[in-house]
Amino acid sequence: MMKTENLRSALGLMLLAILCYFMQGAVFSRLRILGAAPLLLPMLALGCGLLAGAGWGGCFGLVCGILCDASMGSDGLLFTVYLTALGFFSGFLGEYVLQRGFPAFFLLTMLGLLAAAALQMLPLLYRKTPLPPLACTALVQTLYSLLFCLPLYLGLCRALRQKRRSTR
Repeated sequence: MMKTENLRSALGLMLLAILCYFMQGAVFSRLRILGAAPLLLPMLALGCGLLAGAGWGGCFGLVCGILCDASMGSDGLLFTVYLTALGFFSGFLGEYVLQRGFPAFFLLTMLGLLAAAALQMLPLLYRKTPLPPLACTALVQTLYSLLFCLPLYLGLCRALRQKRRSTR
């Protein structure tokens, strides 16, 4: 049987995921800067893994990946697979390598967003699209997304407060 603090954490994470899904798909997709819209769900999957552990990160990364693919109108599984792996590996790093906190979250988020942008560019590079405009869009998307790093981190800390207390 699931403990009540785990249930509260899971419900808090799901509410945060639905909010990010709505913001990413309905709001920010219309507020583009130089053709780029921010990605919130990868930051959420990564942060959950870093703060709650590899198991939670992998499971929640799967949920965020499905929502991210749906918000982009993608019929592939690119973000489903990527965010599942991202959540798991950030959880592993948080458990064994990095100290959990905002600096680690910011660094991992920046690297994760750059990797997500590179994954989005692969099909376009295959079609012989010039690299400089793609790289510019990837950089703008990463910087635009990083504007939401602190609010998402604080939301994750709030959602996982009970979970973090129970693991100490």
